Amino acid sequence: MTPSDLLDETRLLFHALKQWSETLLAESRLTAAMRGVLELILLGGPSTVPGMARARGMSRQHVQQQVDALLERGFLERQANPAHRRSSLIALTDKGHALIQNMRADELNALSRMQVGVSDNAMLDAAQVLSAWRVALQRDTGTRL
Repeated sequence: MTPSDLLDETRLLFHALKQWSETLLAESRLTAAMRGVLELILLGGPSTVPGMARARGMSRQHVQQQVDALLERGFLERQANPAHRRSSLIALTDKGHALIQNMRADELNALSRMQVGVSDNAMLDAAQVLSAWRVALQRDTGTRL
């Protein structure tokens, strides 16, 4: 397999994962992008919209749309930002924290039922390869995703 083959397969996996996620999220009326914002805050703590956009490699406007929808539904809240008066920190509410924790549990449960036919060692190797490529791409572009 060449680096090009690996990157092509990674793109296809990304799109398949997005579709799978959207299917799991259909009942909640959330999008994969909204779920990504919730998880980003769960794992990284409260953040500004520009900070989230940088972390995800997305436009600030796109992240702002997701945040606005999640604020409106009570999953996120604005907090004072001691480092910047005009750019609030966005944090999970208790409702949002419970939602993303439940989503992650549902996803892990669904994944555990899938018959992939790959050993734990092969999955660890694949994760290490993808991580090494991500770090190299970030180094090359001067970004951090």
